[in-house]
Amino acid sequence: MHMKTEFRKAGLAASLALVSMVAAGTAQAAQSATCLTPVEAQSIAVAALPDALSSARLACLPHLPPTSALTNSSERIAQVYQPAADKAWPGASRAFMASVDIPLPPGADPAFVRPLLITVVTSMIEQGIKPTDCGTVDEFYGALEPLPPENIGKLLIAIMKMDTASEEPGQADANPFTICTETSR
Repeated sequence: MHMKTEFRKAGLAASLALVSMVAAGTAQAAQSATCLTPVEAQSIAVAALPDALSSARLACLPHLPPTSALTNSSERIAQVYQPAADKAWPGASRAFMASVDIPLPPGADPAFVRPLLITVVTSMIEQGIKPTDCGTVDEFYGALEPLPPENIGKLLIAIMKMDTASEEPGQADANPFTICTETSR
């Protein structure tokens, strides 16, 4: 049983690393002001997905075989994930701005936040993925690749919720933002 628990923790840790990188945005630069509904969190995850995957691909290219799913993902990222991200962005933008304390000048277009979110996500991934993580990241991507981006977003948020539920008191929260519980909103 201990080995099964350790395997689950290792898989969950790799998944959470990708989730955190996908969804973190500027959460490190700004304090969370409010929780996000699962739908809002999913929109942010889907909006960040193509840039997160492209960064993971870039970070892992030297460490993966040419036949790996992640190595060969650039066309799928452009054709499937980017249109889904563009569609999710209006909701993601509103959710992101509501969840962090980033002061905007009156009348400012929140669309300017997208490049900031992308820059932070890509930087976190490129710096956060170690060469030893690339095989696991590739397996994770390969397993999720056939799913529509919206389903991947739902799965990533479900993993975050599981991680939050399993945290011990006093343990630091690894999630980049807080997902609302039924009583917190």
